Amino acid sequence: MKFVVEHVSKGGGRLGRLSGLCSQPDSIHSTPLSLISTKGGSAPHLTQDVLHLVVSREAPLCVPAQHFIEHMKVLQSFKKGVAHFAALQSHSVSLVVQDPATVTPRGYNDKQGVSTWTYSGRRILTAQSYMQLVEAVQPDWYEALSDADTPPTASKKRLSKSLNSSKQYVDSCFHHHTESKALQGCGLLLPLLGGHSLPDRARWSKGLSEWLQEDSPVLGYSLQGLHANGPEVEQLTSAQVANLVRTSLDSLPKGRLCQAGGSWSPSMVVSLVRLGVDLFDSSFPYLVTQRNGALSFPHHLPRDCGSREAEDGTSLEHRDKKLKVCAEEQGEGKEKQQEEQGKEKQQEEQRQTKEKEQEETERKEEDIEESHKNNEKNEEKVKKNNEKQHNTSVYEICLKDKRFVLDERGLVDSCECYTCKNFSRAYIHHLINVNEMLAPVLLMIHNLHHWNGFFSSIREALKTDRLQDLKAVVSSLAME
Repeated sequence: MKFVVEHVSKGGGRLGRLSGLCSQPDSIHSTPLSLISTKGGSAPHLTQDVLHLVVSREAPLCVPAQHFIEHMKVLQSFKKGVAHFAALQSHSVSLVVQDPATVTPRGYNDKQGVSTWTYSGRRILTAQSYMQLVEAVQPDWYEALSDADTPPTASKKRLSKSLNSSKQYVDSCFHHHTESKALQGCGLLLPLLGGHSLPDRARWSKGLSEWLQEDSPVLGYSLQGLHANGPEVEQLTSAQVANLVRTSLDSLPKGRLCQAGGSWSPSMVVSLVRLGVDLFDSSFPYLVTQRNGALSFPHHLPRDCGSREAEDGTSLEHRDKKLKVCAEEQGEGKEKQQEEQGKEKQQEEQRQTKEKEQEETERKEEDIEESHKNNEKNEEKVKKNNEKQHNTSVYEICLKDKRFVLDERGLVDSCECYTCKNFSRAYIHHLINVNEMLAPVLLMIHNLHHWNGFFSSIREALKTDRLQDLKAVVSSLAME
């Protein structure tokens, strides 16, 4: 399994190529890329056939280990891995420890191992049991086990325990990987830890050198310890995360893959791409679907200024000619202007007297208008507050809102997905209100299509060194 950096953009970020996967030796995936988030091995709300209407048959899947802890014996006896078990054998698999779309409870990791939550409750993963699960799942690449329970308010003692226990977990996973025949050709991602402490992150990254030798099975890194998964990740900003990510990556080799799981907002995704992150997941569009939302943020690059000048170049000569003609006409018109100025002075004196009389009447009218405007502003604030109860981000529209009852438009006018081409906002609004199971299916189709189109725009922006322009387009909604 190989990852190669093909192009480094001037404004930050890079284009890469992921190839040589165990399950897809002939497939090549371009990065930055979003993995398809799964629940129990399947894409949420989508069957196999419907999923392939939205993404390619070889799109990599993101499979959380916590979904299969209780089914490890079944997978071991099945012997073909989780992709075949879920009838998605044409897809490659990335195994992560925790579900990026679900909040991970804090304060439960101890000396025994890392706590995860299944349908039956809390389960503890040790390094040995985790590697047994990895062999049963048969992923193409996976995260090493780590204690990433380091919130922003974590104490120095908690950070120290996290780094010490994680070092033991990673060392056990690394040695088990090198000795296992079943994991030959499988990629290993080392966790980048240290919580929200810059010195701890720098110290941890420098300590990874013992596992980064030339013949090492390490494919890259996985950003950990920045959040506890779930919807709270959407609220993280570049000011909170950028320096932490930069500190973790600065002392590491630049040619390895970097994965950042979590429901990052579109603006944060672009920021992380600029810092060198290559892989994400689709937990954000899944969470938007769960709250009856449809992604509507713009992600298409505006036309380049150079192309606009080329289009307007044909008219530059005509503009020069017009300017010359105007200069000649101005010389002849100076004499006429002097004669007219005398007449205008007399007219101005008459106007001034009339204006004074009108000022008093206008002031009274302005007072009345201001009172009306204040009433309208109050009404708009009430409407915005009602919308915020449904919309939890500026990147989506909430189809449960009553304003869509008679809206016959598609979810997004320029969208080419199956949902937008065949169904209206009013129809989906109706499906949501009657709790019809088709509603999340149609929303998931659109949201996943929109999300993948967003990553296509990111790759295109990196090719043309215009990632900053794309950041401005995506972030424009947050500035309104």
